[in-house]
Amino acid sequence: MQVLAGDIGGTKTLLAVAEVSEQAGVLRVKVMTSRRYESQSYPGLAAVCQAFAAEAGPLPKRAAFGVAGPVLNGRSQATNLAWVIDQAELARTLQLESVKLANDFGILALGIPAVQPKDLVIINEGVRVASGPIAIIGAGTGLGECIALQGPGNGFQVIPSEGGHTDFAPRSELEISVLRFLSTRFDHVSWERVLSGDGLVNLAEALAEIQSATLPPAVAHAAREDRKSAPTAVTDAAAAGDPTCRKALQLFCSLYGAEAGNLALKTLPTGGVYVAGGIAPRILDSMRDGRFREGFLAKGRMRALLEQIPVQIILDTDVGLLGAASLAASHP
Repeated sequence: MQVLAGDIGGTKTLLAVAEVSEQAGVLRVKVMTSRRYESQSYPGLAAVCQAFAAEAGPLPKRAAFGVAGPVLNGRSQATNLAWVIDQAELARTLQLESVKLANDFGILALGIPAVQPKDLVIINEGVRVASGPIAIIGAGTGLGECIALQGPGNGFQVIPSEGGHTDFAPRSELEISVLRFLSTRFDHVSWERVLSGDGLVNLAEALAEIQSATLPPAVAHAAREDRKSAPTAVTDAAAAGDPTCRKALQLFCSLYGAEAGNLALKTLPTGGVYVAGGIAPRILDSMRDGRFREGFLAKGRMRALLEQIPVQIILDTDVGLLGAASLAASHP
């Protein structure tokens, strides 16, 4: 069965035609053709789908989309994108038989069974319980989190979450100073304010203020004039040796591990914690240098428990599309 699959984010929208089949009770998904679109360049998802059809040919009659935001009664207002998506309206506009919407991190959970071992990087070995629940956390344009319970046939029952918008919890005097800095900018300082592309920039700006340092001109200019490119400017400056940007990247990885550990304590994901999103694969060396893992484990008396929970980074950038295709092919 061919389906239309989509992964809708605040920065990019990925669309694909995928072939879904079942072999020995296991769902197989193969992406046939895919395209990337800049989300902000389109007035809505229907317009993106129409552009995709103009390039790739007629759309399959069944579709599913992961959306970066809460989905209630088949309708979603994307968190970092001025789109309102209604699955019934989208089906009418595109003349499709079936359209399903789900939170993008719920969709990621559905795609994990199709991820190949070569596309998983182990951060904490742990001891995986095959039937245990899993947790997913991922920083990109925003910060997504979700929990999933494993069911028959490698399927998952997804429990949606907007945990990325919970209160940021500093662990040190430095992080308390970061919180004070961000509190002058935002009414509510959530984890997403420090764990996202813009969050990395926020950390660099906060550290520069706290330490009376000067950011490199390229970083300072991007932060003021081109916020979209600023995260790359920070990582480039860190790689070039700028001490403030390097410290910001190190703090980002440590905080990332800390919030992953918080999620693990709340959900006890004995099936593993999966780190998704677009940022982790781009800063893989920093994610593997020990700061993320130590942030994950540093929970006092709970350290021994967390040492048993596997943590892996997902490198497959198509995992959202794989999950959306699985949802599109599933029965109502």
